[in-house]
Amino acid sequence: MKVLKNLSWKCMTALLTALAILSGVFVSAAATAQEEKAVEKFPTVLQREITIWSDGTRLSGVLFYPKDRQENKKLPAIVLCNGWGGTKAFLMQSGIAPRFAAAGYVVINYDYRGWGDSDSRLVVRGEMPAPDKDGCVTVKAQAIREVVDPFDQQQDIDAAVSYVYAEPMVDKQRIGIWGTSFGGGHVIYRAAHDRRISCVVAQVGSMPDDWTKRFPAGLKAVYGQKSDRARGLSDPAPQGGGSPGVLKGTPYSERIALFNPGQYADRVRVPTLLIDAEKEHYFKIKENSGRVHEILKKNGVPTEYHVLKGKKHYDVYSGQPLDEVMKLEVSWFDKYLKGAG
Repeated sequence: MKVLKNLSWKCMTALLTALAILSGVFVSAAATAQEEKAVEKFPTVLQREITIWSDGTRLSGVLFYPKDRQENKKLPAIVLCNGWGGTKAFLMQSGIAPRFAAAGYVVINYDYRGWGDSDSRLVVRGEMPAPDKDGCVTVKAQAIREVVDPFDQQQDIDAAVSYVYAEPMVDKQRIGIWGTSFGGGHVIYRAAHDRRISCVVAQVGSMPDDWTKRFPAGLKAVYGQKSDRARGLSDPAPQGGGSPGVLKGTPYSERIALFNPGQYADRVRVPTLLIDAEKEHYFKIKENSGRVHEILKKNGVPTEYHVLKGKKHYDVYSGQPLDEVMKLEVSWFDKYLKGAG
């Protein structure tokens, strides 16, 4: 048996069940039975805890909606996409999620797999035993936590869109998507691939057209990492590696390198609002949102691009900058989601 490099495992015993899954999303009976609760500091908003199934993993989510909604009236919805290491708790504490709901939207806020309150993806250690008569096995497995994997996160975003698409109080034709930071790139990718999306907002978004430029050896290094992982020469899933700067989590570097949402900008056909911070330090704004804006404009897609003067990446989450961006974003959604109703 080959020895895996850089193994740092925290193992757990887990029961894995082989299920024939016909759909990527299921609404659990327990989730639908949750009572409505008032949102502290937002008296016009109610919330309900939900469970979302994403590619076999349970995601923890919260649905926000206006308290005064009419039972027979369908509302537009907004799916939130967090940034690098972000959680639904942050979007709640910052007031972003309930503020959208207070503006008249059904809002779905959730944790990516392995983050916050969502379940972990599991990697089986040792040999897989034969299933019992019920199709179950008991194995030793590693819980994969806090890994930044854009392709897994896209599965989770798809599941969140699918959940809200079947929500009785939501108008299926009026689903918007909002993303911040790393999630700002996610919403461009999602809008380019998902016809259920009717409107996009991306703030301080990372949306490169070629991540491999950040790798010293370029694409060759990326493919080398993929080969090592496929051949068992490195961990089946990265754990314990550091993220740059103050960022939290382990980057799945070769998958990040191959996730280039900016490449799909010319496939986006729905109204898109882009907001950047003038003093952005993670990327060059003209090569990210600025470039995407020019592509959308050239293609005749309704789009606006705002640069917040004198502001930094994290300024958009509190105080006056948060008020400024929320005003822009609610106005954009109102124009293209409520205006379509």
